[in-house]
Order: sequence, then structure tokens, then C-alpha cells
Amino acid sequence: MTLAVAALALALSGSGQIGDAPQTAPAPIELDDVSVEGRRLRDAARQFVDTIAVAPAGARLGRWNTPLCVSVANLSPPYGQMMADRIGDIARDLGITVSEPGCTSNVLVIGTDNGAATAEALVEGWRTRFRPPIDNTNMGLNALQRFRTSDAAVRWWHVSLPVSADTGKLAARIGGSPPPRISSRNVSRLHSPLRYDLYSATVVIDMSKVGNVLLPALIDYTAMVVLAQVDPRADYSGQNTILNLFGEPDGLAGMSDWDLAYLKALYQAEADRPTAHAQEAAVANELERNRRRAQPVD
Repeated sequence: MTLAVAALALALSGSGQIGDAPQTAPAPIELDDVSVEGRRLRDAARQFVDTIAVAPAGARLGRWNTPLCVSVANLSPPYGQMMADRIGDIARDLGITVSEPGCTSNVLVIGTDNGAATAEALVEGWRTRFRPPIDNTNMGLNALQRFRTSDAAVRWWHVSLPVSADTGKLAARIGGSPPPRISSRNVSRLHSPLRYDLYSATVVIDMSKVGNVLLPALIDYTAMVVLAQVDPRADYSGQNTILNLFGEPDGLAGMSDWDLAYLKALYQAEADRPTAHAQEAAVANELERNRRRAQPVD
């Protein structure tokens, strides 16, 4: 028996009227649809986060808390500047500080006609950028090998650092140095004294493999993988995301509403959750709220 039918039966049974006179039934209240729609949005938000987000083992999702400094190399000046400006604009919308020109870059985007050779040269010549001597800061040796040898049009590598959630001070031992002492005013089962800050991002774009994708779409794809730790091996089919650019490119001209809502959720959610699972759940909750606010009101 539906809620509407049950409500009608209860009203008639308490009225004391059993005669032949027609009764006017109250308009049914379709609570079931509201509940189902809520579950669908909640499940969709969780699935989006589960598909896209990835963090190093033992760490949690990182985000930019230090000023962002973007350098784009090997793209002709107008296009390189467009990319740097677009990444900076999205970052500012998320509350990230963007450094002035002349800064020391922590985001490096390189265009090339041989992605694998460029990635190999970067890793061999700049090992500490990819594998700093601190545990749980990157995706590990197997992922680094995939970065070096991938045939993807775009590949990326992040390094994140554990820092004090209160002060932003590095909370890891480097080499043989003694471990730092970290205190926190907000430690509990729901909070950790640590958060993970993104420290660097390296993106290699193989221009020989990008095909006929639109430049604004390529720029937004690059911005997405700079501003969030994105799983390069995930299957994004069925998700409304710019990350389908090289799988289901039809109609993709830039970030989707879901992409922008996800980035906003990532930077809204508390970063000092005690586990990766708890933090991803917090991001999914923020994503659900953002998408619910964006729904039209009848």
C-alpha cells in the first residue's frame, strides 16, 4: 500500500461516514519519488568521487594550499598563456592563491611530439620532483613506470606532502632528520592532526595524440588534472566529465557542471579527516550538496 493510499484509508476509517455519498480524496503526496531522487543523487555523487579521486597509499586527497605557480612550456605563446590563465582563473574560484609572473613554478605543463620520451627525460633528470625522500607522497614506482611509458595523449604526476592541519608545517621526516613534533587543537576520531597539501604537478601533453579535440576542452582537461589528484586508469564512461575527452569526446568543449562541482567540493570538504575513506565521503557529501543546490526549483 502506498503512502497516499494508506493516508486515504485512514481518513475514511476515522470519519464515521459509510454512506453512498461520494467522498473527496485528498491529493496524494508522492514521498517515494522524493526519497528515490535523493538516493539517486547521493549515489551519483559517491560514484563520481570513487571513479575520479585517487591518493597515494597511506595518504589522503591533496589540494593546493600554497600559492599556485603555473609554467607552460613548448606551446606557442598565445596558447600557453591561455592555458596558464584558465588554470589560474579556476584556481581563484576555488579559493587558491595564484602567484604573480616570475614565481618558481610548482605546476609544469609541457607540450611535446613524443610524450614517452619527454616523460622519461623528466624523470631521469629530475628524480626528486617525482619521488621525494618522504613516504606516501606519490603513487609509487609502478605508477611512475606507467607515467614514463604511457601512450596517453595527456599524462600527469602529483606530489603531495603531509603537513600540520593547524599550521601547514611539514609533518614528515626527510632523510635522517628527526621526525617533527606536531601538535593539534582538534584531534579526535573525526579529525587528524594532518592534512595533505599538493606540492607539485607535472603534466605532459603529447600533441601528436590529441587529435581534433577543441583547444578549450584540452585546456580544461589539463586544468582538471592539475587541480585534483585524478586516477589516470579509471573508466570515466557514464560519468559527465571532461575526463572523457579522449574516450567519448563528442560534445565536450570544457569542464562539465559535475567537474566544477567536484572541484568545489574537494576544496570545501574538511581536509583533516582521519582516513582516505572518510575524506572521500566528505567530498562526496559536499558534491551532493553542490549538485542539489544547482537543481532548478519547481
